[in-house]
Amino acid sequence: MEVVDRLQKKTHLFRVAVLLGLALMAGSFFAPMWWVSLKAPQYPESSFPHGIRIHIHWNGVFNGCPPTGVDIEEGHMIDCVDEMDIINHYIGMEPISKGAKLEIQVAPYLFVAFGLMLSVALFYSGPGWSLLFLPAIILPVAFVIDFSAWLWWFGHHLHEWAAFSVKPFMPTVLGEGMVAQFRTYAYPHYGMLLSVAASVCFVFAVLVRRSSVKQASST
Repeated sequence: MEVVDRLQKKTHLFRVAVLLGLALMAGSFFAPMWWVSLKAPQYPESSFPHGIRIHIHWNGVFNGCPPTGVDIEEGHMIDCVDEMDIINHYIGMEPISKGAKLEIQVAPYLFVAFGLMLSVALFYSGPGWSLLFLPAIILPVAFVIDFSAWLWWFGHHLHEWAAFSVKPFMPTVLGEGMVAQFRTYAYPHYGMLLSVAASVCFVFAVLVRRSSVKQASST
């Protein structure tokens, strides 16, 4: 009877971990995963406290600048995605919209598919059950790899007609750097924290179920 109680508790713990991971994973889809910022003297801190900042999500790249009251044209507030494109244009870099088109299109479907796989894993414990967790577990790593690859692509596909000649380079993935007169910053945002927390929940769930299966087979 005691063994049965332990197995039931582990099953309950397993399902709680999976459901919590699902909630965190869903939250990460709607949250910014990474932020990138450019700072230079022509963008004063009073108007641009975070520099020219963009937020990278699973489903696109969005303005990361708060309303500042600075107008480019009358009645038009600055969108830092457009502003960064203008800056990048001077060194011959492709527009931000050129990157990760396929990933942005398929991301919603992948998240739904991973969610369905995890929902099946709540009840399925047959052969290969742990593989149902693998795609969701590696999501944060996959994001960083894909993000880094696209930064490399942008930095190594510069046009010759650029106003400022810059040698091909690897843009900053994590930390601070310099490009021409611009200081660059790139760091994880809270969406990445949610995604990593989700992965931890799924790894924990796998370990709990393996323990439960081992315990059940030994009785």
